[in-house]
Amino acid sequence: MVKIDHHKKEVLILVAVTLFGGILRLFHLGTWSFWIDEVLCVLDAQNFSFKQFQINPVPYIAVRLSISIFGLSEFGSRVLPVFVGIASILLIYWMGNSLISKYVGILSAIFLATLNWHVYWSQNARAYVFTLFFALLTTWFFYLAIERNRVGLMIVALVSSIFLIASHILSSILVPALAVYSVGLRLSEKKPFNRRYCFLLLAFFVPLGLPLFLLLSPDFQTYLFSGWGLNEWKRSPLYIVSTLVYGLTIPVTVAALLETIAGPIRRPQAFLLCYASVPLILFLFFSQLLNVAGYYLFFTVPAYLLLAASVCERIWVLRQISLPIRCILPVMIVAVMLSQNYTYFRLENGGRSDWKKAFETIKSEFRENDRIVLSVPQMGEYYVPKAKSTYVKEMMNDLEGFEREVKLSSGRTWFLVDVEDFNIFDSDQRLRRWIRKNAVYIKSHSAFSRYRDRSIHVYLLEVN
Repeated sequence: MVKIDHHKKEVLILVAVTLFGGILRLFHLGTWSFWIDEVLCVLDAQNFSFKQFQINPVPYIAVRLSISIFGLSEFGSRVLPVFVGIASILLIYWMGNSLISKYVGILSAIFLATLNWHVYWSQNARAYVFTLFFALLTTWFFYLAIERNRVGLMIVALVSSIFLIASHILSSILVPALAVYSVGLRLSEKKPFNRRYCFLLLAFFVPLGLPLFLLLSPDFQTYLFSGWGLNEWKRSPLYIVSTLVYGLTIPVTVAALLETIAGPIRRPQAFLLCYASVPLILFLFFSQLLNVAGYYLFFTVPAYLLLAASVCERIWVLRQISLPIRCILPVMIVAVMLSQNYTYFRLENGGRSDWKKAFETIKSEFRENDRIVLSVPQMGEYYVPKAKSTYVKEMMNDLEGFEREVKLSSGRTWFLVDVEDFNIFDSDQRLRRWIRKNAVYIKSHSAFSRYRDRSIHVYLLEVN
């Protein structure tokens, strides 16, 4: 019988975990429809240039590159985000192994590979999988730079943090977390003034203070406050916390909390605690002032997974407890994650509305002079580029004028009623009642995920 040494066994496990994570992220990649924010990113990525620069350039550059290599489609737009998602599995293993132990590294890699929230964002032509990847790089090298007193490592952390902020500018909230850890570490150790330590911190924090001048830019101010006042429930502290807990799963959240109270808190755990908690606290505060959402905290996910893996290790080393009991927590975490993935793939349509099929319904009967009324005209611009798309809010502002225009026109009008968006700006259903009264119902494309109705109803208004 051939014996496999521990290192080879570790490598085999890591390869198997990464392959499994890759399969999850590639499965149905081209089947899922684009959703609203995603199609906006894809359209903007095609036009991206230094003349039409976006505040968060990294996802637009990546999506444009992905499209140029793999073609303009749902699959082609998402390939690079998927690769970044798969690479993050390896990265969290290296970080966990470096900070705590190889057991924590393997377990956190398993958790990230099976975490449905990460699967979802890996299958999106959006910024958030990039924020998690660069947050991992930033925090890992920042921690190593302080531990090993290495300027080179701190420069890598600085470059990674720049890419992090260029992925999604509100991810810059990670910087205060690193500052809190740096100050807390110095105060707790009660060591005399150290020029080398101060130089390391200045090399990192001074360049990152320069973007604060963006606050003076009117365009940046518009970006920060855009969408404020619409659907304020999604910007509330309760919703932000519930989004984070739902994305992480309850077992991971409980395990991470247990690690903070299990004691004693060692330096790696203190670092991860700052990484997890400071951005959350600041987001809860700024949610009362700015346009923030729970999924903006996605870049903090590795901290919670590493803390959960750490508490699993604490339980594992308690040899007086039987093996089955020591395995309960990690098995429960993975089981819940797998169940979420099953629901995601089999029941929730990938957590998004089925715009693709809704537009296929229209295209099968589309005529040259037809127009489409929908909540986001850019969806029509992508799926039916030859059609004239009308923003539904323009219709709401002058419903009587729109009705007169329709009666005078010779074409037909299609209405795509996506329930999730209509529930926000048509909460009294005034517009939907008008559509049901005047147009003919054609077909519904049902989708339900995360306790929300994401169905799309198709109507046709034909003037005789």
